[in-house]
Amino acid sequence: MKTIDICRGEYASKWSLTDWYEESEQLLREALDSGEDFDTGWFGCRKEIRYARICREDGQITVEVSSHMDDLFDGDDLIYDALWEVSESEEELPDDIIDSIRETALDCGIDDSADETETLPDTATFEEISELIGKLEVITEAQVNDGYRRLCEIVKAHVEYMKTPEYQNMKGEHNED
Repeated sequence: MKTIDICRGEYASKWSLTDWYEESEQLLREALDSGEDFDTGWFGCRKEIRYARICREDGQITVEVSSHMDDLFDGDDLIYDALWEVSESEEELPDDIIDSIRETALDCGIDDSADETETLPDTATFEEISELIGKLEVITEAQVNDGYRRLCEIVKAHVEYMKTPEYQNMKGEHNED
């Protein structure tokens, strides 16, 4: 299978995965017109953390789309974004609360990415492929946004818990050690 690099540098598109750079669009159109099997590899869009991949093989075109938010499990930026969203606070959260938020998010199945794949017949046009990418982009973005909303709820519950006498007493006992 032929790999085609439709990226202009790191990105093949600008504002969304279907807002193609002219050169990227032309390379994809040429690959489609060739009738040969191909794989674009994963390509991204400049504005959002979204990626797509297009493969033609065995009489079908497979379109994959992946949307991401900031990494929930590596660094605290996303948790602090959620904290600002729920309380407009920039207070520092204790490590035990950060760890508990991450654990709760994992237990609830919250992920910091979403992936969707669909296939089209190998006769699909550039326009049909772009339309499918756009549809999958909307679906995956909604899934990621739902995860973020759920994370905000978890952060809010933890912030409320930090205000309880139970938590204050527990922290006081740890500070006495």
